[in-house]
Amino acid sequence: MRSLSRLKRLTLGRSSMRRLAIGFVLALVLAACDWRGPAPTEQSVAAATGPFTVGTIAVPTSAGFGGGTIYYPSNNAGPFAVISIAPGFLEDQTAIAGWGPRLASNGFVVITFNTTNNLIQPDQRSQEQRQALTYVINQSNNASSPIAGKVDPNRKGVAGHSMGGGATLISANADPSIRAAMPLAPWNGSANFPNLRVPTLIWACQADNIAPVASHASPMYNSIPATTKKAYVSVAGGNHFCANDPNGFSQNVGKYGVSFFKEFLDADSRFDPWVCGASRPRVGSVLNEVRSTCPFL
Repeated sequence: MRSLSRLKRLTLGRSSMRRLAIGFVLALVLAACDWRGPAPTEQSVAAATGPFTVGTIAVPTSAGFGGGTIYYPSNNAGPFAVISIAPGFLEDQTAIAGWGPRLASNGFVVITFNTTNNLIQPDQRSQEQRQALTYVINQSNNASSPIAGKVDPNRKGVAGHSMGGGATLISANADPSIRAAMPLAPWNGSANFPNLRVPTLIWACQADNIAPVASHASPMYNSIPATTKKAYVSVAGGNHFCANDPNGFSQNVGKYGVSFFKEFLDADSRFDPWVCGASRPRVGSVLNEVRSTCPFL
């Protein structure tokens, strides 16, 4: 009987040790990820707002670009990935302002910014886009800032509309430390990006008569190497501004944009279904063309 009792104790002890080991390994895996927020569902990724409360900070023009607005999760310490969003020709930050709260409420620190001059070309927009990233990172390093400690400087993303989309591709091509890029109806004098290695989601607008897809978004996508994780999603009948509002087109723009950044900035594999999995973008009444180098993982 004593031997049997001792055997039971040993068995229970080993079982407890196995559970502890499994728990420890799981903790290490989760620590290696940058997941922020609850597990996604179709309803949550399509929602106009995510799980985080959003705060804002006005950025002065003295920041070195044209000023802007920082959107950040105010009810979580983070740290979070940072995304800089550039406006297009003749535009200011209001043109892409919807992306600020949409992304911030899903666990990102976002800056929508004004350029120093709304006539500048994509090259200079790219420089100011990267200056805006640096500004936000520096604010995170400032103990008196509302976003002190909230930014992970190693997880940077860029997005932008029209010439800001062209700037986004230039930024991702110039700075390999950027982890994800999302041009919206991009316009650029050069459509050639054969050295771009950063995961890229290009939003195209089928009826775009300002940056026609045949001479801008499509050849830009084709020029990016097939070895790069990339996707091209075109909105059926959409004009040049089809992707400026993340809540447009039955929430498809925001749903896939948020999922893309969660996948590549947060390494959050829970969003795989909306990037390359069963719920990925598909041709239908909302989207007229989809291309990608899936599977990415």
